[in-house]
Amino acid sequence: MSPTQTGEFDLQQTLQQADGWRLMLAVHRPTGRTVHLLIFSQELSQLPQFRAALKTDRDTLLQLRHACIQRFLGFAESDGELLCWMEPPEAPSLATVMASGTQLSTDEIIDIGWQLSSALQQLHNLGLAHGALSADTVLLSEGLHPTITSLGMHRWLAAATAAKASLVQPGTGPAIISVSAFASQDQVLTDLRDVALLLKRLLELSRDDQTRKIPAAAGTASARPRLARLLERLIGTDQSTPLTARELQGRMGELLLEGGEMPINDQRDEAAGRRNSIVLNLFDDAALPTPATPQHTSAGSAGRPPKLPIFIAVVVLLLLTLVAALLR
Repeated sequence: MSPTQTGEFDLQQTLQQADGWRLMLAVHRPTGRTVHLLIFSQELSQLPQFRAALKTDRDTLLQLRHACIQRFLGFAESDGELLCWMEPPEAPSLATVMASGTQLSTDEIIDIGWQLSSALQQLHNLGLAHGALSADTVLLSEGLHPTITSLGMHRWLAAATAAKASLVQPGTGPAIISVSAFASQDQVLTDLRDVALLLKRLLELSRDDQTRKIPAAAGTASARPRLARLLERLIGTDQSTPLTARELQGRMGELLLEGGEMPINDQRDEAAGRRNSIVLNLFDDAALPTPATPQHTSAGSAGRPPKLPIFIAVVVLLLLTLVAALLR
């Protein structure tokens, strides 16, 4: 087989490479679709523990659908090498965005945190965890939509590492490494702390919202210290910190909407090339309640009891008192 081909794929470009695997830009010949193709070495692919870990996650990953998670399209094996391919996201890594000097406002950082929490919530509900969220494995589009990549890699490589260690030093562990189908609480907390570290880094790189050319939404100034405190508690594993992605997402939502200070309709500067985020897309116009027709009442009478019945009652009471006095 040509070095520019493997299985059903024409290899175009090497995107990343490390010990035991490489990520390629490739074309899937049967569909003509350009994809990200992960190719694992024969040595890695033949490890039973590695194969078991990948097989355990395969069906769940193929069914997983979330706007902030890179979509898996298929798994295969060619010449003893395990392959999996995904949709190619059209966005730079968060590391690239930060290195470019891009500065985000507090509400934009909270927005990104909300989206990442939503993605992690779905992962954790399915028993999955990422395990290696970083500025390299999270992408960020121009419209501030984050995408989580390299899902499953940390788990599969960890299984391979444990297997190799047991072969080198048989007394240090079991010969067969069991693979759990569900993420542990420690793995869940690791994902949440990793997100907090990313958001903290973005917050440190951002300028004060008052000096930005792109005006931040009302209420941002007060949201900034609250966000900083939340991230510090999460990184420090404070007992008051949310312990699930759902709780973290709820905290981010509170920061976005607390007190009604921040409008739902984001008015970011179009000149900056930013579109509404996924948070705003959740609010469908058809689902919004229609404002009630105001009841028009005069300013002087609104909320006051009518005066005429009270006046008549007082007059009748006086007349009855007078008649009673005359009859005595």
